[in-house]
Amino acid sequence: MQSKGDLRVRMTQKMLTDAFLELRRQKPLRKITVSELCSRSGVGRGTFYAHYTDIYDLNEKLEAQFLQEFSTALTGALESRETLQSTRRVCRTVFKLLEENEALCGLLLSADNTGGAMRFIELGGQLCAEYYRVAFQDVPPKKLGDFYRFVSSGCVACLRARLASAERVPVEQFADEMSEFISRGVRALL
Repeated sequence: MQSKGDLRVRMTQKMLTDAFLELRRQKPLRKITVSELCSRSGVGRGTFYAHYTDIYDLNEKLEAQFLQEFSTALTGALESRETLQSTRRVCRTVFKLLEENEALCGLLLSADNTGGAMRFIELGGQLCAEYYRVAFQDVPPKKLGDFYRFVSSGCVACLRARLASAERVPVEQFADEMSEFISRGVRALL
């Protein structure tokens, strides 16, 4: 059973997160103040500081939470070793998660957050490395690394364009298109 304190903490964090993400859509991280965030969220400064040391701490914690969700989703999707179906499943799983968490994804991939985008790509690379080593045993590790960097950079660029677009195909269709690009690119490894 949850205590009232736990619920209150989660509600406070949600109010701060929602206000923060709204502000991040409007301005760079360095221009957001704690006062502005507290005013927008309806949360007192003392309460903010009870949870976070500053705006950057809030940003880092949101990124870490999102990257953990991404890690869990990608790990689950990679468990099957059927190459074509696995690629489609991975793309559908990852892009669905990213779409469901669009605001956090936008934060992570924003132009003024190159570190966040790099952490996202590096985490994906770490998780995919073992899958690639098993699926493509005869391919040198450097070539596998280059393939991942190429694919992940392309996926991130396409995702950024998708997030910026008002008109979007369903996420499953988008994921299937990315899967097709990746699957065709795999031929370069064979």
